[in-house]
Amino acid sequence: MNKNKFKNLKGTVVALKANFLIVEIDFEDNKQDLLDNVSENIRLLCTRRSKLEYQGLFIDVGDSVYVESIDYKNKRAVIYKVEPRKSFLKRPAVANVTSVSICISVDEPLFDMKQVSRFLLTAECANIQPLIILTKIDLITKNDLILYINKLKSWGYDCVPVSIQNSYGIDSLIERFTKTKLTVLAGPSGVGKTSLINHLIPTISLPTSAVSKKLKRGTHTTRHVELFSLENGSLLADTPGFNRPEIVCEPSDLASLFPEFRTQLIKSQCKFRNCLHRDEPGCVLNKDLERYSFYREKLDEMINSPLPYLGD
Repeated sequence: MNKNKFKNLKGTVVALKANFLIVEIDFEDNKQDLLDNVSENIRLLCTRRSKLEYQGLFIDVGDSVYVESIDYKNKRAVIYKVEPRKSFLKRPAVANVTSVSICISVDEPLFDMKQVSRFLLTAECANIQPLIILTKIDLITKNDLILYINKLKSWGYDCVPVSIQNSYGIDSLIERFTKTKLTVLAGPSGVGKTSLINHLIPTISLPTSAVSKKLKRGTHTTRHVELFSLENGSLLADTPGFNRPEIVCEPSDLASLFPEFRTQLIKSQCKFRNCLHRDEPGCVLNKDLERYSFYREKLDEMINSPLPYLGD
């Protein structure tokens, strides 16, 4: 019997399946403890020790875990330990996210400033720097694309324009993804997230759906969060498409989630420390900024809500 057979291994939860968890064991991190005939990453169907539930520990996709009682033949194991999280997105529920890439189409469905901003605020709430991926750029002119890029720069964000049709921008996107450990691909339904993953990882074939001509938006084809392996040990998460992500913060913190607002407020201070940047005397925030009206709309909703604000 191989002396390594019952070694404990460290892995990442890559999917949830009913009452089971799929854990990927990284070969490079565990090669000293894996069986001699294992030479690549393996995925194990796992249960969890009862003590984890007693301790109130929830396990989500992205969590780093340790497994024992490993059955290599049937690819099963038991999770007995969960490492502390470095970050966490509540919706979609993904732990240890190092980058959020927000897919937004420039057409079919059309670019929506408010919708884009909701996704950006979700990443900002989690203190994770977002990257915007502009999809379907083959449907617009080069001049229109430049306008979109400049718009996002004025908001304080970088973006990568891509087209599945002609593979434009794909190499640049892969380079960015492989420089970070776990990238979450988020965005509303119909913008091409799943098609992009199929293009990036040809070995998988996820179901896609056309945009509804009546509703002008996509239908939900991704039902659960799942992580897919890229080069250099990097992981990419495909997430369920949704159009109104949660924004969880206090009204006093909302302005700090807009990079273009932060830039102004760092350079100069309002007269009052508790300024909400509405019509207070001595407010230094430029009310002509493009997203200011959206800020006021969200702020009013938060203030007027009878319950703690949880977003749209």
